[in-house]
Amino acid sequence: MRTILYVLFLISSACFAQSDCQFRDSIIKYKNINPNKAIAFGLDYVASVQNKESDSLVVGTYAMIGDILSNSGLDASAITFFDNALRLYESMPDENKRDPNAEQPPWVLVNIGNIYLRNGEYEKAKEKYNKARSIFETLDNKQNAFYGINTSASNLGLIDESLGNFDEAEEKYISIYRRRLEENKPEDVLYSLSQLITINLLKGSTHSASNYFDQAKLYYDKHEKDHAADLLFKRNFGYCFLSFGAYHQSKKAYNKAIQRFNEAKIYLEDLPTEIAALGSRFAECYYGLGKLEEAERIALSNLAIKNLSEREKRYNYKVLEKIYRKSESQTELLKIKDSLLIISAGGSAQKVLSTLNNLEAQIQLAKSARELNESKIKYNTYLYILIVCTVILFFSLLTIRINYNYHKERSTRLALEKEAIENELDKKNRELVSKSNFIIQRNDYLKKIQKQIDSDQDNEVSKSRLIKELEMTINSEKTYQDFDKVFVEVYPEFYANLNRLAKLSKTDLRLASYIKMNHSNDEIARISGVSIRTIESQRYRLSKKLALTDGENLNSFILAI
Repeated sequence: MRTILYVLFLISSACFAQSDCQFRDSIIKYKNINPNKAIAFGLDYVASVQNKESDSLVVGTYAMIGDILSNSGLDASAITFFDNALRLYESMPDENKRDPNAEQPPWVLVNIGNIYLRNGEYEKAKEKYNKARSIFETLDNKQNAFYGINTSASNLGLIDESLGNFDEAEEKYISIYRRRLEENKPEDVLYSLSQLITINLLKGSTHSASNYFDQAKLYYDKHEKDHAADLLFKRNFGYCFLSFGAYHQSKKAYNKAIQRFNEAKIYLEDLPTEIAALGSRFAECYYGLGKLEEAERIALSNLAIKNLSEREKRYNYKVLEKIYRKSESQTELLKIKDSLLIISAGGSAQKVLSTLNNLEAQIQLAKSARELNESKIKYNTYLYILIVCTVILFFSLLTIRINYNYHKERSTRLALEKEAIENELDKKNRELVSKSNFIIQRNDYLKKIQKQIDSDQDNEVSKSRLIKELEMTINSEKTYQDFDKVFVEVYPEFYANLNRLAKLSKTDLRLASYIKMNHSNDEIARISGVSIRTIESQRYRLSKKLALTDGENLNSFILAI
């Protein structure tokens, strides 16, 4: 009886072991071509190894499932699997570890860093990449170490790229590209070339980007025969086209962008996750071209993809939101906004789930949540939307009210300030005109007296003295100084602007100020107490100093200053 039980136990163990391997093989098979199916096999694998002692195979499979979830945009769930892989690894005895020198599985750290990078947590991402690189440098498997060091350094370059440190990023990419050329792993070489294309396009160096693109084409053609079935080889070459497409899209050259995206699609067609992301870009481009129906069709088609990542859902809903706003489809627009709210709600739940460290608790919680959602999802969703809409409406009304009062008060204050400035300017203009008229009247009066004295032939000495006093009065500088003072208040920058054009005398400046006030030559002569001929000579000299051509009018030139 014992022998029979022992045989049955061995047969059962062998079956379970075979089943585990089949699950893992299926995960690897569908990882890129059908992520949803790979995730399903992954969850089955998790269930099958619950009571199994941890080893490198289990840890690696957990990490692989996390990688698939991460690539599918399910970052919260991915972090749970990565964290669990780390804990399982730490609990393993050294003899079960593939490389006892590694205190943590470095590829898991790289993948966690990738999630932090996508979510803008650059310092945390950098910490993970540096930690992973230090571990890769200690590995006995030099080939694995080589790939790991290059990947970690490449991702550190992505951080520099995200922060706008393009020169530092390019320096890292070039160094990695040269090392990968020596190793000659085709998919890695093409990935480096795609990074160099992207960074040069970001820098605006389209010529350099085109040169790297030509290198990528030559390299792809050279190795295509031997690697035609390699999905990563084709994908990374597709990234080269994708980079140019994204560049043209950013420049709103949508036709060129669509052309590049179609070329990229040829090489990405077997990768559902990449095709989904590419579809979002097509929708955006067709919207940019004003082809709203085509953009709507593509966006809706993208949203119909099973298990589409939240990032891509949000991207497509944003496109639809712009389409319906432009076409004034209010009903559809409200639906889109509701969908965006639901996505936001789901994102918050995932952030809570991502804090869970225990995989079994997380799985149990997710299972309970799914069962609960089947009966209450509508109620919870509508309740959440109602609360969110109420809060948004309240704060929107409050903000509108505050802005209204602020702008009303600001408009009133500006109107009062403008009125005060206009009144002051009007007062100065009247004062300036008054002084000009005073000077004219005074000079006319004094000249009249001068003529009367000239007609009187008696008392030549008295006449001579009186004439000199009259001339001094006519040419009195104080009145002109008063005029200049008021003129500068009305036109504060006029004299300074003229002096920047040429070195002018006081007579030149005064003539220019009279012209600025739109006085005629006759009026200027009366103000200045000189003849019209003298004024014409002064105008001629002023035109020469200002380097006016024969066709330029002095009055127009000065009035424009």
